[in-house]
Amino acid sequence: MQSRKCMTLMLIAVLVTVSTVASAASLNKSTNQPAQNKDTLSGKYEGVAKSDQMGDIPLTVEIKNDNGKLSGKIDTPQGPAAITGGTFDNGKIVMKFDAGGNEGTVTAMLAGDKISGKWELGGQGGALELKKAAMVASAPPAGGTAPAAAGDPVSGDWDATADASGTSIPFTLKLKLEGDKVTGTSDSAQGSAPLSKGTFSAGKLSFSLETPNGAIGMTGTVKDGKIVGDFDFAGQMTGKWEAKKK
Repeated sequence: MQSRKCMTLMLIAVLVTVSTVASAASLNKSTNQPAQNKDTLSGKYEGVAKSDQMGDIPLTVEIKNDNGKLSGKIDTPQGPAAITGGTFDNGKIVMKFDAGGNEGTVTAMLAGDKISGKWELGGQGGALELKKAAMVASAPPAGGTAPAAAGDPVSGDWDATADASGTSIPFTLKLKLEGDKVTGTSDSAQGSAPLSKGTFSAGKLSFSLETPNGAIGMTGTVKDGKIVGDFDFAGQMTGKWEAKKK
């Protein structure tokens, strides 16, 4: 009983107190990171995958290019497919995607704002034609974050509480969704700490808060401006947490 009480107090301290070392390391990394070449690939694309069996299949593709390594997702009438890997070099795109447990591939070239190439999945394939969707810039409100893109239920500011053995611990989240990757910070009255290992897929959110006392794994379901889920503090304590979008 005494051990569980100590773990509760430790969790409260972790969520309410900033991990100074982690924050300083994150700041130092961002300050010293060299400038990268302009990314001409990342963004949202719309187009069709052509198939002799199924005709033209409309697609919406979100691609994230991280120094030549690709991630993101493909939305189709049959459901979403995650981009599980790929490369971008000298205009050539090679991607792998997971469609219900079946691996597909895309081999294409980027020319301006257009992607042209071929796709293959389960013995079928055909031509692929995509064009970058027009983006409408929107300035963030004073002192706030930019509004989430249409169809993005994650990005934005959240008011949250964690239940640690009956003790309610308030905190806030600033989240940003890019493809299926989630980044951001967890904030309290004392400061902030960065998120790591953040992902979002099929309505499920997952991320970790790295602390000197161990990692806090956070999972939840995002629906109608709310997150409801569970946390696991270094395998020693579990509980519920929830959040509401501001």
